[in-house]
Amino acid sequence: MRQGIRSVNLPRVHRVTKGGKVYRWHRPTRIKLPDGIPETHPDFIAAWASAEASVRPSDRKAPGGTIAAEIEAVLSSKKYKAYSKVYRHEVRREADTIRSLYGTAPIAGLREHHIRADLDKLTDRQSNARLKVWRLICKSAKDGARITSDPSVGLRKINIKTDGYSAWSIAEIESFRARWPIGTVQRACFELLFWTAARTVDAVSIGPQHVNRDDGVLVFSQSKTGGKAHVPWFSTLPDYAGTWLDDRDMMHESLKHMSGGLTFLQTAGGKSRSVKGLGNMIRQAAQDAGLTGRSAHGLRKSRLTLIAEHGGSAHAIMAWGGHKTLAEAQKYTSSAQLKFLVTGTKQKQNEVNRSRISVNFRKSD
Repeated sequence: MRQGIRSVNLPRVHRVTKGGKVYRWHRPTRIKLPDGIPETHPDFIAAWASAEASVRPSDRKAPGGTIAAEIEAVLSSKKYKAYSKVYRHEVRREADTIRSLYGTAPIAGLREHHIRADLDKLTDRQSNARLKVWRLICKSAKDGARITSDPSVGLRKINIKTDGYSAWSIAEIESFRARWPIGTVQRACFELLFWTAARTVDAVSIGPQHVNRDDGVLVFSQSKTGGKAHVPWFSTLPDYAGTWLDDRDMMHESLKHMSGGLTFLQTAGGKSRSVKGLGNMIRQAAQDAGLTGRSAHGLRKSRLTLIAEHGGSAHAIMAWGGHKTLAEAQKYTSSAQLKFLVTGTKQKQNEVNRSRISVNFRKSD
């Protein structure tokens, strides 16, 4: 009997383990469930039962043949489960919206003009994200012989001309450092992001366990692409990064003022920082330093741009940034080469950049 109680595994509970602790949510409603108690505890069962009772009819198992049923098939597929955590979140967000708006409609009656009408209500960027999920739904239905033709085939993504997040300039980096001295949380988060070129989703998860004790290289997998990033943590710096020792020293010194633990940026209470919280912190700290439009991802672009401008190859950018394809990294080297055409030789440009990037440690702090 006791063995049966220990094996209870309540359905529709989403479990995430961070720092050795299990966090749980009710999957259909996203309601947070109690921490620190077993799922057999009366308080946990009561919270779970309350969440179950609040499930909307649209959140329950959908009738066969509906768009909602097809969405359930997509979200339970091996293809969806193989996506990165970040992309799964994006797909589920759009899928939940489609389900709430059109879930009861029959999948067999879906036509191109229905999808187009849905997309026309959205901004260009939202439309592209929504179209990706419509395509997944339609492919799932066609593969399962629930429709004979794919109504999303004739629809195309909207071409959005943008450079994305802007890289921080050297002057902006110095302004941020002047506003947030070593010893502040803002500075520690900034320095880790700037040195590693990590996305926020990875920066909140990396820690001492990712540093190879033999060669002193920080290695971690990119949540977005699965590619492995290799960052010189204690190791000798490559030739193109020879003048960046101050940057790395400032990063190490800044992290000494954090609480330490499984992740470099965990809170004083031992909890991992949230991805959204880290991004918001950098954005607000930049504004407090008089910088507008600066983001955490812009620091990634700054580091990778500096590699290119200091003579690092596309392969070097690929290694540091964790890109999976060389084409992604070559965007940085191509831009740097165009710059060299109007500013002088690569050697001369490196000399100029070295004088600009070198920051006097004592002066800064």
